[in-house]
Amino acid sequence: MSATKPTPFSIDIPQGKLDAILAKVRAYEWGDMPEIAPGGDRWAYGADMDYMKELCAWWADKFDWRAAEKKLNALPQFHAEVDGQKIHFIHVKGSGANPENLILTHGWPGSVFEFYGVIERLAHPEKFGGKAEDGVNVVAPSLPGYAFSGKPKKPLGPKATAALWDKLMRDVLGYGTYIAQGGDWGSVVSGWLAYNHSTAKGGGCKAVHLNMWGVRPSVLPETEEEQKWAAGAAMTFELESAYLRLQMTKPQTLSYAMMDSPVGAAAWITEKFHGWSDRRGKDGKEHIENAFTKEQLLTNIMIYLVTDTFGTATWFYRGMFEEGGTNMAPGTKVEIPTGIANFPKEFLVFPPRSMVEKGYNIVRWTDFERGGHFAALETGEVFANEVLAFVNQVKG
Repeated sequence: MSATKPTPFSIDIPQGKLDAILAKVRAYEWGDMPEIAPGGDRWAYGADMDYMKELCAWWADKFDWRAAEKKLNALPQFHAEVDGQKIHFIHVKGSGANPENLILTHGWPGSVFEFYGVIERLAHPEKFGGKAEDGVNVVAPSLPGYAFSGKPKKPLGPKATAALWDKLMRDVLGYGTYIAQGGDWGSVVSGWLAYNHSTAKGGGCKAVHLNMWGVRPSVLPETEEEQKWAAGAAMTFELESAYLRLQMTKPQTLSYAMMDSPVGAAAWITEKFHGWSDRRGKDGKEHIENAFTKEQLLTNIMIYLVTDTFGTATWFYRGMFEEGGTNMAPGTKVEIPTGIANFPKEFLVFPPRSMVEKGYNIVRWTDFERGGHFAALETGEVFANEVLAFVNQVKG
């Protein structure tokens, strides 16, 4: 199917929609929470009710969606249709005479908002003390069913999305080659771009940069270090994967509650931002607002609510399930240059390099002192500098 030309887009949510959301927030009837011993983990059972009450009070009295909307509209946004799927994307052309092309892909429960603090740094590094010739053309799409992209008729997964992204970059935007970057679902989409749509296979992906372990080689852990990682990863999956199993199997059932309750959706999302981020403060204590401000948390949450996409966003998990998972075919790997950004509080921690190299042609591996799952939003300049360093390493 053909792809359409980009059409400019700006966000303008009807006031009635905003009023209806806030009315539900203000009318929410709080339930009960298990007693927590002094000094205990108030998030052990899920989203901490004290914090959610604080966040919702701020939401009702201080959060300004129109100000957030203005910031979101500060970057050029577009819609294009690719194979019948409407795609929303940010597109900022880079400085310099011949910039490289970079596609950034977000995940769940994030959005393209995660990249707002880094896009200008990537496109125009000279504004931040860097060199103009290092700037890249940045494309940051919203996943199908997320935010301002169209809602698919049925679940689409990361493999199908990678095919859409390759057409978006090459057919819609005319970028013959590009570099893919992503974390969370973005790491899986970018992994499939590198695996199925590389320049060696007739696609446009020339290199890939990942900040999460996404598409994986079909290999078993061999060394003692790899086996230790596998045991730890299995434990983490057991403790953290209840949401994934539900969204992968019965997302429609979950949607009835979450589409009706802004506070419920906020708690579901905020608990992940708490659990998957680097919350360490200078005082040695941990708190979610060491990683994110209330405004950042609520801007991301509201993107789901104002577009009524909490339900269709979770379809992505079912789409992955129906595609057959995230493993490469046995005996195969990603051959194009790969960069790994290993942030210490990523909850899906990377395996030892020896195991990752069984699936990827690693040319850059960087271990960081700070940062977690939402690396672009959490670390900003650090993330941008890492991506630009990788681009400089592989360009040409």
